[in-house]
Amino acid sequence: MISSFKRAAVAALTPALFVQAAPAQAAAPVAAKPKAPVLSCTTTTPEGLSYTIVKPGKGERPSADSKVTVNYKGMLTANGTEFDSGQAAQFPVGGVIPGFAQGLQLMQPGGSYRLCIPAALGYGAAGSGPIPANADLVFEVDLLSFTNPPPKPVIPAAERTCSQSTASGVGFDIIKAAAGKKPVDGDMALVDFTVFDATSGIVQQKSEWEKIPLSQASPVFNESLKMMPIGSTYRFCMPKAADSAPQSNIIVTLIDLRPAPSADN
Repeated sequence: MISSFKRAAVAALTPALFVQAAPAQAAAPVAAKPKAPVLSCTTTTPEGLSYTIVKPGKGERPSADSKVTVNYKGMLTANGTEFDSGQAAQFPVGGVIPGFAQGLQLMQPGGSYRLCIPAALGYGAAGSGPIPANADLVFEVDLLSFTNPPPKPVIPAAERTCSQSTASGVGFDIIKAAAGKKPVDGDMALVDFTVFDATSGIVQQKSEWEKIPLSQASPVFNESLKMMPIGSTYRFCMPKAADSAPQSNIIVTLIDLRPAPSADN
């Protein structure tokens, strides 16, 4: 009797003790919801750009003449839609929309900023591609590095002004005299020239072997060229403009003269 009870008990326990139960079905992982992009900024400049320093950088800041290397992502403020992005993108600070250019000049290498750019500092009423008219924008920007162009040449102070002037008010000085032929209206002048700021002396433009038909030159430049013999170098001081625009002066070397091309060519 006892032996029978033992066998029955063992038989009853065997399934529970010695047979491994099938594992319960694992619950499917729940995908994490993507975080909504942050489309607001904390600090506003007088010009209307807003920004947030996500991560500060170190060192010097870019200027308007700098070339930057950045990671960036651009989004529409209205709905967070991404319209552009780049990794290690390179471009000049002065070549982007005003709000982006101003924001870049606030940053230091290694820094990450969020820039909230109003439409007036972005693409305005015209829009651009996927960017609608009057759209406010948000950029997330990492400034990796930047480079500055070499400094512009400067004309010494003693070589910026003119001691003589024509009846029409064009100032001039003869830097190098010559006895060659002078241009007339039917000629094309072959010249080297340097344009510089009359006050600071900073060179704004420099060109060599420039071909200038006298018939297409401005009245002031036409008059100036006609004063010059081939082989000479003159400094010309342009009459001051009526507006407040900076005055530019020019150094010209008349290399040679050629017949001007006809209007049909």
